[in-house]
Amino acid sequence: MLPDTDILSSELRDIFRKLDTSNLSEEEMLQLANGCEDHIAGLCHGLHFLGKTFVSFADSDVLEFSRESLCQLGHGLKTTATLLPALMELHQMTERKIAAEEYLI
Repeated sequence: MLPDTDILSSELRDIFRKLDTSNLSEEEMLQLANGCEDHIAGLCHGLHFLGKTFVSFADSDVLEFSRESLCQLGHGLKTTATLLPALMELHQMTERKIAAEEYLI
C-alpha cells in the first residue's frame, strides 16, 4: 500500500471549506481566527515535544514500546495530520473574510 501523497487534503478540510461564515460577526471571526492559530501552535508544540522525546529515547537506548502505546501514538499523529491542514484552511478563510470586511470599510 502506497502512502498518501496529498497529506494536506482531507475530508475535514473539505468540510471546513464549505462552512458558511456569513452569519458570524467580526468579533466572532476574530475569535475563530485566533482560536485556529492557538490550536495550530498547540499541535505543533506537541509534535515538537514528541520529536524531542523520541530523540531522547534513542539517545538513552529506550527502543521498546508497548503495542498500546504505539497504537495510541499512531492515532494521535493521524489526528494531528488531519487537524493541522483543516485548521489552517479555516484560519485562512477567516483571514480572507476579515480582510474583505476591512476593505469595505
